[in-house]
Amino acid sequence: MSDLMRAAAFTETGGPEVLKMMELPAPQAGPGQVRVRVRAAGVQPFDTAIRAGWMPGYLDDIPFPRIPGNEFAGVIDQVGPDVTGFSAGDEVLGFNVLNCCAEYVVVPAANVTPKPAGVPWEVAGSLTAGVQTAELALDNLGLAAGETLLVHAAAGGVGTAAVQIARRRGATVIGTAREANHDYLRELGGHPRHLRRGTGRPGPRARARRGGRRPRRGRRARA
Repeated sequence: MSDLMRAAAFTETGGPEVLKMMELPAPQAGPGQVRVRVRAAGVQPFDTAIRAGWMPGYLDDIPFPRIPGNEFAGVIDQVGPDVTGFSAGDEVLGFNVLNCCAEYVVVPAANVTPKPAGVPWEVAGSLTAGVQTAELALDNLGLAAGETLLVHAAAGGVGTAAVQIARRRGATVIGTAREANHDYLRELGGHPRHLRRGTGRPGPRARARRGGRRPRRGRRARA
């Protein structure tokens, strides 16, 4: 087995042109960790901001070369000491702070979960960021069964997850989206509505749906 891996990485900040395919040392799984051979990795606004030079306060200055990528799907090929519940060959999806746009990534075992068999790799590799964002936002709202939730951009990645999670929690979901996506929202269990152009407000049908009771509006979860 090679001690090197290929990775999309950069040695200086800037635009997309700073990303290069590089050969770098392959990480090794330590105690409580698994190593995953990556089949697909997602790209988020966080990654483009890091590439452009932004660094969040909770991260120390990361040395170059830097590897972007915060979500992935792949096959476990190393299991570190003290790890239970996973074995080499398991198909998983998961998350990490950076380093996922590479052939291999090492993460705490708690950061991965089995990949559903029917989910394509490219979908599994871009799943965790949207789902985690939606779940954190709904937890922050304290959404309860029987309540009504209004989700804007409900056909997008975060919106799709928010609609499904809210429905599983017993809430009624009103989702705004283009009319071309209304059937999709109905399949998710939501009630699609349009926004009146230029106002940012639901049209009359959405207001009538709530029956005089203000729906719970999704908001960004606090860090």
